[in-house]
Formats: sequence, C-alpha cells, structure tokens
Amino acid sequence: MGITLRPADEHQLAQFRRATAVAFGTIAGDDELDWGASLELDRTLAAFDGDAIVGTAAALSFELTVPGGALVPTAGVTMVGVHPTHRRRGLLARMMEQQLADVTERGEPLAVLTASEAAIYGRFGYGLATFSTFWALRTEGTEFVRPAAVTGRFRLLEATEAATVVPALYDAARKRHVGEVTRSGAWWGHIFSERSGGKGPRRVFTAVHESADGDADGFARYRVKDDWSGGIAANTLEVLDLYALDDEVEAALWQFLVEIDLVANVKAFGRPIDEPLRWRLADPRRMQIAEVTDHLWVRVVDPAAALAARTYGSEDRVVIELADPFLPANEGVWEIDGSPGGADVRRTDAEADLVLSAPELGALYLGGVTASTLARAGRVRELVPGAISRADKFFTTAPAPWCRTDF
Repeated sequence: MGITLRPADEHQLAQFRRATAVAFGTIAGDDELDWGASLELDRTLAAFDGDAIVGTAAALSFELTVPGGALVPTAGVTMVGVHPTHRRRGLLARMMEQQLADVTERGEPLAVLTASEAAIYGRFGYGLATFSTFWALRTEGTEFVRPAAVTGRFRLLEATEAATVVPALYDAARKRHVGEVTRSGAWWGHIFSERSGGKGPRRVFTAVHESADGDADGFARYRVKDDWSGGIAANTLEVLDLYALDDEVEAALWQFLVEIDLVANVKAFGRPIDEPLRWRLADPRRMQIAEVTDHLWVRVVDPAAALAARTYGSEDRVVIELADPFLPANEGVWEIDGSPGGADVRRTDAEADLVLSAPELGALYLGGVTASTLARAGRVRELVPGAISRADKFFTTAPAPWCRTDF
C-alpha cells in the first residue's frame, strides 16, 4: 500500500500532533498536545502509511505586513516533519508540492515559514528574509541619553484582562512592522491559558502602557528568573514580547523594564536586527548581542500578485529573469514598474536586468536582504550594468523587516 496525503480530521488531531513531535525527536504525552493550538484542520496535510501518520505539514491563514503597509494574505507553513522510518522517499517534496498547490488555489500570493533546519527549504523556493537578535543588557549603571517623551502610566494586567487588551493592541502594532503576521484568537488563547496538565498559570507578567487619555498604546510580556546568590538580588528579566503604537512608547516600555527593582540583567528574545534601543543608551556597548539568527523565510507563490502588493524605494523599472523549478509556471521574465506609491507587474519579452531564482526573490521580497549581498554571494547575476545598485534602492526597506511571532 502506498503512502497517501490528506488532511487530518478532528478525530486524528492528537495523532497528527504526536506524529509531528516524533519527527522533531520527542514523544508527546497527553498533557503536551497543545502544540499547534491555532491549527486549521482543512489546512493540515498528513502522510498516511496505512493508519499511521508518518509525515505532517500544516498552514495557518495569515496576513503579512509588506513594504508600504499592505496586509497580504499569506500561508504560514508549520509542523512540517517526516518520521525517521520514512526519510529519503520524496515524502517531504510531495507534501510541499501539494501544500503550495493548495496555497495557489486559495489565492495566497505568499507562503512563509520558520525553518528548523536552514538547508531544507531553499529547494522548495523559500528564501531567508528576516533576522532576529537575542541580546542582554546589564541594568546597573545603564542610563538613557534620550529618555522617552511620553505621559501616561504603566499597569500590570492579570491574564484574564491581558487576554482582552493585548490581542487588539498587538494587531494594531504589528501593522507597523514589515514582516510581522497576524496572531489568531486560538494563538492568544494558548498564550494566556493555564498550562496544560493542571500546572497552573504561566509565570509571565504583562505590562501595558496607557496614554494620558487612558488608551492602551503598548505592552510587554516578560518573566523574571530569580537569582539570590550570596543573598544579593541579581534577577534576570526575560522579554518575550514588546510592541507599541509608536517609537516613544516602545522606548518607554524598555525604560520601565530596565528600571524594575531587583533586576540585574534584561534579556530580550527575537528582537529586530536594527533595534533602536541601542541608540537611546548613553553607553551603547552595554547592549550585548548574544545571537543573530534567521527567522522568516519567504516563498513567492504568485509573482505578479506578490510583487504588485508592495511598494518600492525608488521609481524604477526592474526586469528580472526568474528560475523556479519547483513551481515552473512562475518561470520567465517579469517586469516590475514600481515606485513608493505602488507597482504594476507583468510578464515581458524585454531584456532582463537581473537573473535570480525563487529563493533569492523570497529573500529580496521584504527588503531586508540586498541584491548586492546576493550578487556578491553569486546568487543574483547582473545582466545590465548598474542593475544591482538600482535593485538595492528599489527593493530595500527601512526599518529592517522583522517578525517575532513563532508558529
């Protein structure tokens, strides 16, 4: 009997989650099956060998913020894995092919994912598009050369109130960040719920800033790790989430966290590569970057729709010759007539300025990777002199694209 691919039904959901866990090298107990809390059953894809699920993939229905602020329907690919007993049979490629066909049928011009292994997804047309930093800051002696200019107050919210305030606040704030995606009600429900297995509430604080008018305009979610070595408080505050409706409120949130009593170190997870907090500090060297890692990988599924959805950094006409062996219908020469106001995109018989493949187009799409970087790496080829320099101005965006959402 061959391996068949089909969505899991509601009775197979626990089996689906266990199968994903096995592919990631773990055995999930009944109290650990909240992985994939936002799953949409009709967007799951299970590989069945008889009655056993030996491979999984799923997609979430996202909006992705793209340069210019448009919110583009996007598939958030997640829970992809194949059991060790079924490797090297082409099963992953089959799941990726069927999943992208479904994405195309749904009219989503983009797919995104976070990769467990960075070498896997390039062959399916995904390109590394955003980066995240993990950093630490000693609080003792830290001074702000430019404190935040805001009025209002901070409040700590209990989980029940946070669950009503934070999702809408995040939804407004994420639209400021190219590369960020929606978070569903199920996603937030998981975050603010009690831990599975009756283990009690999650030990995470939620602080919200309210304007002088009483409107919530920023929030931070953080936890504190105790350290009383030698009887001296040297706690570490770990920032899990921090969003605001403007830069000054964001800075005020950081200042609030740094000044919390008994905290010796602030650590932040998954922050933008161009974090402006560094430039608020009297001593910018106090912010120590511990790690820079890839986060969002982008797959352009419909070049015409995706490239027309974003705006561009200069008024120009850039013609690309696209190679896309995994989605051969996308191959050919595409003309992007773009500007800061928008773009028209069409197939053309004109001479191409640049030659690139699908992963490079995905890397360029959000504006966080430059054409010149890819060209220096031998991954974009210039056909018309000066085209690389023009493409840098055309595609690049600022601030750098960023996504904190894990999925």
